Amino acid sequence: MRKMRRMGGILLALVLMLSLAACSSNPTPQEIYDQAIENLNAATGMDADMDMTMTMSDESTSMEIGLSAAVKAQDVDSESMKMDVLMNMDIMGTSMEVQTYYADGYYMMDLMGQKVKYAMSMEDALGQVSLTQELSDEVLENLTMEESGGVRTLSYSVDVAKLGDASTAEEYMSILESMGLADMMGDSDMTYDSMSGTMTVNEDGYMTSNNMSMAGTVDVEGTPVDFELQMGITYNNPGQDVTIEVPDASEYIEIDASMLG
Repeated sequence: MRKMRRMGGILLALVLMLSLAACSSNPTPQEIYDQAIENLNAATGMDADMDMTMTMSDESTSMEIGLSAAVKAQDVDSESMKMDVLMNMDIMGTSMEVQTYYADGYYMMDLMGQKVKYAMSMEDALGQVSLTQELSDEVLENLTMEESGGVRTLSYSVDVAKLGDASTAEEYMSILESMGLADMMGDSDMTYDSMSGTMTVNEDGYMTSNNMSMAGTVDVEGTPVDFELQMGITYNNPGQDVTIEVPDASEYIEIDASMLG
């Protein structure tokens, strides 16, 4: 009988160990989020589609800006990096299409048939299409996760009170810079009222979509202007290599970047 009790105790211990192992194998929402960001930052290729709508309004006027972009990048963070970005912008009913490329240290832009190029570092080129808005643990809150068919959907909100820190706020200004909207606001002071988002991650740990909403106020020449921003990014075939064909740079007229303001 004593031997049976001892064997039973051993079996119970094994069951508890297996249960603990099973629990530890289930990653937390934070771990899934961190891994997805790490995989995205480590990728050497990117193929993404972005859609954004921004509404700005004061007491008397309202303006809506729409922007869509198809972004491809090859050999990211290497000397042979290439980029292909097609942007369509709509400002109050006026549409504009801009095709840009990056290769061999030059940024090439085709704006309504006008083709120009100018020297640009790889770091600055990547900054033109910053499609990774990584939220630090200090501001990320209410992170939850649902799973269906191997796809994990993360939902989160942001403690906007902590965005008052200058260094942290600068991090999120890159969202507007990547859309070409930061220059429109100049050195305006910006405060956030709310920020939240959802992210989908496939079973291989790669982000497949990232949607973000934010609202706040920006000071434009002494006038407070409210803004609302809705942005969605879809990552196509994440983790796969991307190949880009860049046009002949000799077709573009070289200019000084300072000419663009």
